[in-house]
Amino acid sequence: MAWGRSTTDPTTDAVAPEVVAAFEKAQKAGLDTKECYMAAVEAWRRAHPDQTLAYASQQAVEVILRSKVRLRIVA
Repeated sequence: MAWGRSTTDPTTDAVAPEVVAAFEKAQKAGLDTKECYMAAVEAWRRAHPDQTLAYASQQAVEVILRSKVRLRIVA
């Protein structure tokens, strides 16, 4: 049986603030972008150790992108 991607919004997960905090802490420490994302993924995986690395990475990156990216429409 193949599992599909969850339709649940990862930003509503209780660990989402910790994921963002881990990413920001790594940024403030001067780590490169890859290491910042890795810190976020590690935070996600601590809360969800049953998830595969690939899935946990997708979830953590989605949390970061949704928290950091703002779309402005200028008319």
